[in-house]
Amino acid sequence: MAEQSIGMATGNGIGYGDGNFSSGYPSSRMTAMETKTLSDGVLQVGSLLAMTGTGSGTLAIASGAAVVGGYFYENTTSSSIVISSLANATYNVAILVNATAGSLSVSRSVAGTTVGTYSVRLVVATAGQLSGQTYLQLGTVTVTGAVISAITPDYTMYGTTTQLPFQSYAYMTGGTATLTNVNTQYDIAGFTASSVTSDAIFSVNTTTGEITTRRTGLYIVSYYGQYGTGTTGQRNARLNVNGAQTQSSTITPVASAAYLSATWLQPLTAADVIKISTNTITTAGQSVSSAYLTIVRA
Repeated sequence: MAEQSIGMATGNGIGYGDGNFSSGYPSSRMTAMETKTLSDGVLQVGSLLAMTGTGSGTLAIASGAAVVGGYFYENTTSSSIVISSLANATYNVAILVNATAGSLSVSRSVAGTTVGTYSVRLVVATAGQLSGQTYLQLGTVTVTGAVISAITPDYTMYGTTTQLPFQSYAYMTGGTATLTNVNTQYDIAGFTASSVTSDAIFSVNTTTGEITTRRTGLYIVSYYGQYGTGTTGQRNARLNVNGAQTQSSTITPVASAAYLSATWLQPLTAADVIKISTNTITTAGQSVSSAYLTIVRA
């Protein structure tokens, strides 16, 4: 039939819907519904299956949920995968679907070295073990001397919620700069506090005032800073990407303790580093206090 529905308490097919199902929903209908409503990806719930364990022999994967090939996966607690028995190499970390009546062998899983029949599970696996399978890659883990030497998340894995959109952001507060000379750019640095969303698309360095993004996309960058008491000349703030100026904003103070705020829409690629520099024109010996820098995925 061309039209079908599922989810009814009563109806054709023993009350499962009008698809003429004799014994409940077939897998193809359920996976089609999941794929067409949520697509593939990590859902924006829980702790987004974040990975930790660098320096240890155990990979910990936080709580979260995902849709993989139309199959739903959920874990309400942190899971542990022991990797200390693995040879030195870089392995894939994935959510693997086993829709068959036989088990699948992997390098490591929560249960050991297999994924049981008709199940969706977290695994550490080689490319060969994942070849031809349905899976969602969470990233990679490098094993050196029976411990984890590096964890690299895959920042293309995140899906979206069907309710309020999850907002990825990072911010730093309390940044300062001393503008000793005129017409000289000084970095806003020495931030005193910061926050980053759990998806870890951003990392911050409060000492240097840098924010690194790990996913290509369009971003909204906002800066706010309080300047010194001089009321002549101008104050300028610049958005720098990988050390090069991309955008700027300027004010002419009309009172002491002037404020400069700016918001820029900036395309960034994975591993780009942003920071703010600022200068003063004609009035030396100025300063910036209580600067605020934030970045949000547009």
